[in-house]
Amino acid sequence: MRSEEELKDMLKEASALRDRWLHVLTDKTYLDDSEMRRAIRNYNALRGVIKSLRWALQQPMAGNPLY
Repeated sequence: MRSEEELKDMLKEASALRDRWLHVLTDKTYLDDSEMRRAIRNYNALRGVIKSLRWALQQPMAGNPLY
């Protein structure tokens, strides 16, 4: 079992990574088709990670990570 501090650190890291992928998605100069697919895939995966970490930390408005 991870400590609450470890989960918070993981949440911060996942949020920063998600924001970087969002930057790649919004900056049109970077994108070819394969890079766009990769950015969308990673951005969506990190959204799920963040939702799960918030749920594990029992934060308000953190819904069930399965939905």
